[in-house]
Amino acid sequence: MHRKTPLAHVLHTTLFPNPTSSTPPTFAAHLTRNLVPEVRIETATFYGSLETIEARYPGLNYTYAPHRKRLGRFPHHKRLFEAFDELGLTDAEILGFCRWEGTLWARERYEKDEKVKVVDTTGDEIARWDGTRRKESARERGTGIEVKTDIEVQIDEVSEAESEGEDEDMEMEVDTEDRATQTNDPTTVPPFALPNASSLPPIQSIGYTLNQSLLEAARLREAGVPTPLDAQWEQYFKDLQERGELRQDVDFAIMRRLIRGTWSDVMLTQEGDEC
Repeated sequence: MHRKTPLAHVLHTTLFPNPTSSTPPTFAAHLTRNLVPEVRIETATFYGSLETIEARYPGLNYTYAPHRKRLGRFPHHKRLFEAFDELGLTDAEILGFCRWEGTLWARERYEKDEKVKVVDTTGDEIARWDGTRRKESARERGTGIEVKTDIEVQIDEVSEAESEGEDEDMEMEVDTEDRATQTNDPTTVPPFALPNASSLPPIQSIGYTLNQSLLEAARLREAGVPTPLDAQWEQYFKDLQERGELRQDVDFAIMRRLIRGTWSDVMLTQEGDEC
């Protein structure tokens, strides 16, 4: 397509809509100052050095997506590709315009002048992908997994009467086993049979009467009436003393006052000891 305005001028206006004093005056100046240095940096980064013909003539195609991605990492090339898309340039227009160092045009010109073919060695060490190789190796190793999805299940129908009979037989067997276990186990204790209550003699409590007499004596002592100790308790203390079962530190004077029921004397004796 023939343009009335040169493409270089259109691109320069698109790239720098508001030029300043630091803006390159023309697209050629922008190419020399910004674009070519970015091409050299990308080439040195990709190949490592410029000693080979391939590195000196990388043949960067500004319409090829991988090359545009590599160069798009740089700010000026990124803006250039955006301008290409904004202007809607065709591949032919881009290839016809991009004629500077490192481009596909420079490689084709070198090949034409020198009558040689620049070989692109990128990816030579990467083997060609063959999908059948993995399948064959897996088949040779026998690592294939066979999945069986058809599962057959045989279910026998049992009548309700037979099912009930089997349940009863099972309960009888469990009951028999429990009884046998209890019989054979030496640690099993048979249940204690309680005698008939009517055959037992009547039980008479001797503590109730004694308890009542003690409560009555305590009530009288609280009222201030000297009350001697119960005769049964007095005899009990005497028996303990004769058998020598009383503690050695027992004050026998206090015991005698307790037997006579003179509690006030006991309290005075205790207060005198504390003082």
